[in-house]
Amino acid sequence: MSRDWLLYLDDLIDSAEKMQRFLKGRAFEGFASDEMLFDAVLFNLEVIGEAVKKLPEEAKAAVPEADWSGPARMRDLIAHHYFAVDPQIVWEAATQHVPRMLAHARQLRERFDRGAA
Repeated sequence: MSRDWLLYLDDLIDSAEKMQRFLKGRAFEGFASDEMLFDAVLFNLEVIGEAVKKLPEEAKAAVPEADWSGPARMRDLIAHHYFAVDPQIVWEAATQHVPRMLAHARQLRERFDRGAA
């Protein structure tokens, strides 16, 4: 069964928005010590990375300023080297890179909705 790439894009947007809600008003210290929050962020980073892998190259080319490979690499790190995940790197990805990725994903979605992608 093949899944439309726009559903993956929507998953990416949903996961990024969740992470922003989860982390709003939080500091690194509270993040690193909260097991459930940390695991929720890891899961959503994996979803984002997997979703990015499912986007067609033509779609990603519509937003060339986006770092489409970073989330995929982060997903692979979490999935295959979970024992080496550094909370500081996860925090940086979640608070700095994910908001930019969310903006790019929304931009791509808007372009597609307008028929330009």
